[in-house]
Amino acid sequence: MDKHFLVTIGDDPDVFYGVGFMKHFFDVKELIRVTLFHIAPQPPAVWPEELSYETKTELEDRAGQIEDKGRAALAAARNSLLRQGFSPRKIEEKFIFGSFPRSGHLIMEGEYGDYDAVVLGQRGFAGLSAFLGRGVGVDIMRGAFDFPLWVCRLPDYARSGVLACVDGSNAALRAVDHVGAMLAGETRHVVTLLHVARPGKGGPDDSREVFARARKVLAARGLPDERVGTREVVAENVAQAVLAEAEAGRFAVVAAGRTGDGRGRAPFGSLSRAFFGSVSDVLFHQLAGSVLWVCR
Repeated sequence: MDKHFLVTIGDDPDVFYGVGFMKHFFDVKELIRVTLFHIAPQPPAVWPEELSYETKTELEDRAGQIEDKGRAALAAARNSLLRQGFSPRKIEEKFIFGSFPRSGHLIMEGEYGDYDAVVLGQRGFAGLSAFLGRGVGVDIMRGAFDFPLWVCRLPDYARSGVLACVDGSNAALRAVDHVGAMLAGETRHVVTLLHVARPGKGGPDDSREVFARARKVLAARGLPDERVGTREVVAENVAQAVLAEAEAGRFAVVAAGRTGDGRGRAPFGSLSRAFFGSVSDVLFHQLAGSVLWVCR
């Protein structure tokens, strides 16, 4: 079965980080479907009393220029994927004019498009980061983002493997299941299950149980046990421990549940906490080199 991704595309081909990650991470290209998604800004509005033939023509020209630029970016992204061996039959381009915040259009498309994940490049990251800081109702934030979200902030394409954060929570197990599904058919990447224990809390039995449950999920997805390793560290600050492990192991991906076991405080405000748990919140804003896969 194909894996279908919505990949956001900005205007600048030099920062197509989502496309770049797809090209370098997946070896079995024939199993990948990609919808390239560009959200262009709406041309500035004009009051009815200001509308004339000249202003109407100017607005149409401006809209045409914006659309041409967006479609050129989509074509460049498509060609980049084709050169890397992706099937032309499995690449779709989608262009829309969107009002601000454009992240709202992204959420709607991600919700109703039946994608395996939504892939954000640098522009998408910046837009969503700003969206999290806006005065959006907590209920809306809690109801959004049912889909897995991949954040390609500053990916290092030379990295490989997945660091999957496990803490015994259902959200973490869903992230592990997502990892297993995404690695189906792939043979290059290994998975390291990371459990961060607090000083003086828990013990070896707790870690063994957490790892055993995660291994069972990966096995159900067909991932051989020899491609799954474990790592336990003791640290007071879980998020910083994950960041350190990701950098030390040069992992291509860090996978985490959107909400973990509820410990700790998110430093980026209550709206952000309504969406992320404290650990995935920090990873969203600070992880670089590795791509973040976050699941509800």
